[in-house]
Amino acid sequence: SAYVGADITSGILASRLHERKGTTLFVDIGTNGEMVLAADGRMTATSTAAGPAFEGMNIACGMRAAVGAIERFKIGLQGDAHWTTIGGGRATGICGSGLLDIVAQLVVHGVIDPQGRFKGPTGLPPLLGERLQRRDGKRVFVLTGEVILTQKDVRQVQLAKGAVRAGIEYLLASQGLDAGSVDRVLIAGSFGYHVRASSLLGIGLLPAEFEGKVEMVGNTSQSGGQAFLLSRAYRREMADTVGRISVVELANHRDFEKVFVRCLGF
Repeated sequence: SAYVGADITSGILASRLHERKGTTLFVDIGTNGEMVLAADGRMTATSTAAGPAFEGMNIACGMRAAVGAIERFKIGLQGDAHWTTIGGGRATGICGSGLLDIVAQLVVHGVIDPQGRFKGPTGLPPLLGERLQRRDGKRVFVLTGEVILTQKDVRQVQLAKGAVRAGIEYLLASQGLDAGSVDRVLIAGSFGYHVRASSLLGIGLLPAEFEGKVEMVGNTSQSGGQAFLLSRAYRREMADTVGRISVVELANHRDFEKVFVRCLGF
């Protein structure tokens, strides 16, 4: 398919998805959320337009995964905020994994409501509430004097999350399955290698039924591409496997927009 291509094909072969028993969902998270559902070797694929938020783009203080980027974030019992940066120095921005951690923690601790709006500081622990400030008349969450999370940033995460979750819902429905039927979930991509499963579950990008079933498998498009270059047998296997995959074209489903809107909430 036009949007289900070499990356996901490499991922299938690198993870040996076509040989796994039971039901496995493979998701490569990037600008496109490409995914394959394998049920005892029978494979169905689709792709959703997640956008660049998970790569730190279109985010007020977003940046690539480089020195100074916040990559981990957690809120303590007293509302105290803790984060780590790539390289261990001062924070200069937020990369994709850090962004997802921040939003997930703010959702779990009630700073962001289920509709994705910042709440007021009332009722929050003082250490947490004081980070909710106004900049240019709009409420933001302040990490440092320079690094903030805006309402627009949260909306970008919602759009990306909603697209991927809607794709998962459609893929399962196309095979007459529900989330509880999935035995394991493989998260791929360079972003997927660093993100925490708890954050994916915390914002609802993955259904709650996937808890305890998620495995990070790294950049399988790269490892699969390397194998493609080194092995003629691998190339033949890849060509044979592609011929056995059916594709769900989400654009052909009239009610996709309704499902997408339903999946926007945290």
